[in-house]
Amino acid sequence: KPKGALEVTGQKEKTVLSRYKVRYDEIKRMPGTLGEALNALQTLPGVFSPPFSFGNLVIRGADPDANTYLYDDLPIFYAYHFDTINSVIHNDLIKTIDLYTGAYPANYANALGGVIEIESTEEVKKPSGQFSSSILLSQGMYQTPLWEGKGYLAVGGKIGYLDRTIGQSGLVPEGIRLPRYTSTNAKFSYAFNPEHKVSFTSITAQDSFVLNAPSKTQNDPTQDQLAAVAGINVSAGRGFQTVGLRYIWTPGTKFNNRFTLIYFNPFVDTNVTFNSIKLLLRARAPYIGLRQDASWTATDWFKIDFGTEVREASYRIEGYTPAAKDPLATNSIYDNDAFTTSDISESTKIMYYSAHTNLHFTFGKLSFEPGARYDYIGFSKRGVVGPRGVISYKIDGLLKGTKIFAGAGDYYRFPFFDAAVSSKSGNPDIKFEKAFKYSGGLEQYISENWLAKFELFKNEFSNLVTSDAYISEPFGRNAQANYYQLETFIRNIPLSSPYVSNKSLGYSNSGSGWAHGFEVFIKKSNKPNSRDWYGWLSYTWSQTFRNPNRYDKDYDPYKELVLTGREQRFRSLFPNTQELIYEFDITHLVSLVYGWRINKEFQVGGRWQYRTAYPYTPIIGDDGGQYTNAANNQTIWSAKYSDNPWNNDYKNSRRQPPYHRLDIRIDRFLNYEWGYMNVYLEIINVYMRENTLSESYSNTMPYSRTNPGPQGDFFVLKSGGIIMPFYNLGMEVRF
Repeated sequence: KPKGALEVTGQKEKTVLSRYKVRYDEIKRMPGTLGEALNALQTLPGVFSPPFSFGNLVIRGADPDANTYLYDDLPIFYAYHFDTINSVIHNDLIKTIDLYTGAYPANYANALGGVIEIESTEEVKKPSGQFSSSILLSQGMYQTPLWEGKGYLAVGGKIGYLDRTIGQSGLVPEGIRLPRYTSTNAKFSYAFNPEHKVSFTSITAQDSFVLNAPSKTQNDPTQDQLAAVAGINVSAGRGFQTVGLRYIWTPGTKFNNRFTLIYFNPFVDTNVTFNSIKLLLRARAPYIGLRQDASWTATDWFKIDFGTEVREASYRIEGYTPAAKDPLATNSIYDNDAFTTSDISESTKIMYYSAHTNLHFTFGKLSFEPGARYDYIGFSKRGVVGPRGVISYKIDGLLKGTKIFAGAGDYYRFPFFDAAVSSKSGNPDIKFEKAFKYSGGLEQYISENWLAKFELFKNEFSNLVTSDAYISEPFGRNAQANYYQLETFIRNIPLSSPYVSNKSLGYSNSGSGWAHGFEVFIKKSNKPNSRDWYGWLSYTWSQTFRNPNRYDKDYDPYKELVLTGREQRFRSLFPNTQELIYEFDITHLVSLVYGWRINKEFQVGGRWQYRTAYPYTPIIGDDGGQYTNAANNQTIWSAKYSDNPWNNDYKNSRRQPPYHRLDIRIDRFLNYEWGYMNVYLEIINVYMRENTLSESYSNTMPYSRTNPGPQGDFFVLKSGGIIMPFYNLGMEVRF
């Protein structure tokens, strides 16, 4: 594997250089993860999850949605359910997790940040099962060998019921139905003989959330947490289905070829009504694809991997969306006259083609792995070539060995299933986003159990998709010409102007940015099932910047002048924005992990984390209460921000104090002939630090010394004057 990869292994430990390595049994019961294995990825260098990001990861300065998740090389629409804590994959159906943060191989694609490759169970020796339950969810798993060990079946699933536990506690405001979700994983595998093997894999997930804020009038808005959005109705749902049918042909020890037939069907179903704003989005983007991956070991010093893929996708979008009548104005959602409704219904066929190759040269202690990838999108007629490569050299004699490595390459991402590329609500000429990555470092094996790694990196981002109120086309179809009539759902309401001039496209590829830093990783391993302790320390220093590269009147010294439409469009041709710190920039990121299986009955673990706070834009005032919420006649004081790029209150100019906390977990095992029962207590934020994420502004009150106030996280419980850590009590049964 190339550098920048993390392997999380199960019972069979692998020794692979130039990647971060922890075993699955080391992270399964890690404190602070609430029992979710994927959450342990955040303890590794350069990786963290921002708040309110649905569990998505920021990896080396890339956007949270710029990663690719795969399960047995099959696509996953989203990795985490709506609760942002639990993933769509059952823990006990995971064999390994590889996290690529640097120059990842050419067989992976569509990621500017990282690739998270989850490998499922490959062998089942005896029937076994698992069931666990907590206040968040219940999950179960069963696996069994078939046909005297030639095949096996493994199935698992999760069901979340926050609405039936925390939702019934009285702590949730009236009108909110907390998320519900389900997910299933299944795999069937059968080996006819060593040469021929088939497998069938299925992954499904479905999430939903409802908000119906009551329209009652509240004299004291401080007692009504939903006063600002009274009358809003939100029904949000999403899900996906992935099915993979795979045939593996292995005619000998030097060659193998894999063919995979893939069906992938992501969907979104969202309905929002608030005052004059109405949104209905029912979207599906199913595709059928055929993928081929081959590997040939030609000699002792040369190996080649190569593959191709073709997909036929059918994008079907139905509904309507609010659109600002003046996209250049600062529009308030409480201004009923500021928005109109636009049709976003469309159906598009898309062909996608790709090819890749990785070459592996080994000359003694020197290893060189060049590769390349080609991706082509049919509907936009755009193709990109991404060369990449890794070189490493092993030095013996210093302790247990040293490996020096470096790598670089071009990596691309296309925003599939995104409004940015819509022919009606977006820009159909959107191009691939690009990241040029290069890094280098060394890995030192101190002893059989101790490993240290140091790595420098830099990522240069270009062609980033960004919202752009100024980009337009000379003539375009009027999006209102075919919108659904909101009350009667009748199409084809005639308009006097089916086509418009200077149609706004909303999005462009003008964004750019960069990130650089270094990472340190020191790990103490133990042998599987031993009583020795294990743990690791990771540290990352980094800086990340972004620039939308467009016209912004904040930077215009003549912004107070009244301009004609033609003058505004002329100025928009000259980008004037400057580079700013990225909204998810983290300067220092530290994780310290410890675990010890004391005996057959007890295990203890601890985790301490520290990070620099995220930058935020301070609120400097309000608009004087220009609008009201028509549902309850509540006056709305909209926040006001600085429009002067050269003062200390501009975008992303402030940070809260650093975030840090200590989590511990205690496991008690009750062993029986049929298996064991595991009862655990997880205490999150042991020393009860009141971490602040950002500002919390209530627009039901004027700006003041107390509004905005601090926005804390959820891992401190307050009742009256008492402060407590967050507790998670759970049980697992394994048979």
